[in-house]
Amino acid sequence: MRFASGQEQAAGVRSAPDVAIAPGALSLLACLPRATWLAPLAVISGAIASGAIFLRSDWMLALAMAVLLALAWVSVWSVIAGVNWSAPLAIWQRWTQGTPLKTLPYTRPDSDAAYVSRRVGQLMSWLRQALLPRYGGILASGATGLAVMVVLAAALGSQAMLLAIGVLCIAQIAVVACRGDGRPNAILEGATVVGLPVMLGAATFAPVALDILLVGAAAAVIFAGARDGSPWLRNAGYALAVVVAVATRQPVSAFALAVIWAPQLILGLQRNGYGWLAAGMLAFAVARVAGG
Repeated sequence: MRFASGQEQAAGVRSAPDVAIAPGALSLLACLPRATWLAPLAVISGAIASGAIFLRSDWMLALAMAVLLALAWVSVWSVIAGVNWSAPLAIWQRWTQGTPLKTLPYTRPDSDAAYVSRRVGQLMSWLRQALLPRYGGILASGATGLAVMVVLAAALGSQAMLLAIGVLCIAQIAVVACRGDGRPNAILEGATVVGLPVMLGAATFAPVALDILLVGAAAAVIFAGARDGSPWLRNAGYALAVVVAVATRQPVSAFALAVIWAPQLILGLQRNGYGWLAAGMLAFAVARVAGG
């Protein structure tokens, strides 16, 4: 979902100061990546690839918690990086409405205290009239997702907590890179939706092996290629995954990945890129375990 520019929305607020910026509130579903469904599948693939999923008696509970954690961090990512925050911030830069707070006695009108009083009053007015009517729901969703992230990551252990912190860092980098316009970098989005979930699934049951880490990175690149319609990125991701499998002496995994990649490379298939990626992650996981 995209929004009007900050200048256009600011003009609308100036002409009608007592109404919300837009008629409808922004929802979390409108900001989630189109392929959010890949996150649970990536966690399951990583768990299978670890080869230790069934060694835990509570593996179903652990896997369910990891899936929920991945979905929670995708929702938090969407709130941070997938929303056009530049629009309300542009309005705030031009906001002049609001009643100043009560200042201290004997405060001069041109003093710093008077300035702070005036700006805080304008901030409260901006929050009430411009931000919360449209963005209040998405902010509440982000806060809820963050709370779920903290609880689940703490329950799953230190590796899950580090990965969750990594998601928050990546989201901040994405916001800076796109200047808050709600169009994050495709590879960073891929790392959040598939790359780190693959690692989370593996880390839930065993230490993350180097080949799983690298295949997770390759999956992020493939995701970026599918999202942006870039055959170059997609083929680079598959090539990296195959090279990793060959370098780690996993011929079965390399063959499985090549079978998934070949039709796309030879026939130039562009559609269903996310479906091919899902099949590739599962094929790698099963072949890794089968190949021993």
